[in-house]
Amino acid sequence: MSTACTVTDLAAYRSRTAGEHSEQELIDDISARAFLYLRDEADANGIAVPNLIAEHMLGMALVVEAVEGADAARALLNAISERLSATR
Repeated sequence: MSTACTVTDLAAYRSRTAGEHSEQELIDDISARAFLYLRDEADANGIAVPNLIAEHMLGMALVVEAVEGADAARALLNAISERLSATR
């Protein structure tokens, strides 16, 4: 009996052209790189990673509010809250 492997060969994944990636894969990759940058910068500056992430999330919500309005920012924060509640 064979089971499907869900592990991705990172070198093969990264070697695909942009057109071969789904939008979600690209979003996930960009988000992962942004997180690694924030984590490394927090560590380098002696800042607790959770504190930096919380401040970054608040800043992003404020950017959404400034660009798309308060309703869009509230919808984003509600979506995040719903996803967090679903994982419990």
